[in-house]
Amino acid sequence: MERADVVVVGCGILGTSVAYHLAKRQAGLRVLVLEKEKSPCTGSTPLSAGGIRAQFSTEVNIRLSTSAIAFYETMSDALECHFDFEQHGYLLVTTEEETAARFKANVELQRSLGVPVELLEPAAIKARWPHLETSDLLLGTFSGTDGYADPYEATMGFWQATRRMPNKGGVEFRFATPVTGIHHEDGRVTGVSTERGQITAPWVIDCAGPWLAEVGELAGLDLQAEPVRRCLWNTEPFDLIKDKIPLTIDMDTGFYTRSESGGLMLGLANTKEPPGFNPILDDEWLEVVIERALLRIPCLEHAEVNRGWAGHYSITRDHLPILGEVPWLKGFLSCGGFSGHGFMHAPPAGLLMAEIVCEGEATTIDISALGIERFRGGGALTPEANVI
Repeated sequence: MERADVVVVGCGILGTSVAYHLAKRQAGLRVLVLEKEKSPCTGSTPLSAGGIRAQFSTEVNIRLSTSAIAFYETMSDALECHFDFEQHGYLLVTTEEETAARFKANVELQRSLGVPVELLEPAAIKARWPHLETSDLLLGTFSGTDGYADPYEATMGFWQATRRMPNKGGVEFRFATPVTGIHHEDGRVTGVSTERGQITAPWVIDCAGPWLAEVGELAGLDLQAEPVRRCLWNTEPFDLIKDKIPLTIDMDTGFYTRSESGGLMLGLANTKEPPGFNPILDDEWLEVVIERALLRIPCLEHAEVNRGWAGHYSITRDHLPILGEVPWLKGFLSCGGFSGHGFMHAPPAGLLMAEIVCEGEATTIDISALGIERFRGGGALTPEANVI
């Protein structure tokens, strides 16, 4: 029977980050990354909008983001890979008094944690980004260190950097190898099954993205995360918006957009759609997206949509990830449920998983509030408010 020190399930951005940080942290560790698809980064990761921001409402998300931003700013040099982090900022806007008050509280928290963020009145927003309709706005927040990047580039950067390590860092990537079972005994993980046979291992890390809960079920766990479809569209290039714009979120309607290939990427969550793995682009929903988009960016009436695609988030009840060891199944680590922020938070998530395996606990960031046990306590959850 084959043996490994760690089995990582999934080879998207989270799985490759975990593999890289494990290899970097402890030489000689035998790590197997098992992926059901035929190559890396072929699940939900490359379908992401690629946003990276620190403008959150909860301290733990802000700390995850500041760590991620610092990593992504130097990733191309540190990992010797092609990675372009376009720090054109994030702009959040609102027309609602209640949301504006929350913005002010969020900015106070963000600044206390070192985030360079501004509160902007409508006139200031209009002066910087004249394509926006601002007559109905009350307030905006902007951080210029936020931005966006290509999730595929980041994933391949982690994957290739790991493979270049001496002896590939002790990591082996296996594709077309779905995990079919997770074994445990006396409350402790003992290994996994695949179609190619069994692998004994004291650690299993679930990095399966939208399939997080499905992998957990193989171990008899209810990870309380659901897959939801999100659709995105790109416009053809058009010259009415000449400069690259921040990733802009209308927090009242949920519409968001950013620059992409000379045009704009357009997104809006259909919050009434039930959870599931529907992979088909919802063309009917595009009408709603365009309607909301035109309210905020009137010049989009001159743009043409050229393509769209659908991907999936893994959503939890409080829109915060499930990070860490499951207390009632030692050796099983959950690294998912990011509720749309998996690419964004992948660098620190990989580091934290490596710390738990190699040192016994996560120390870089306090993630005690992100354990699965928070859903068992019966107490009130503190949800992340800045989600789309």
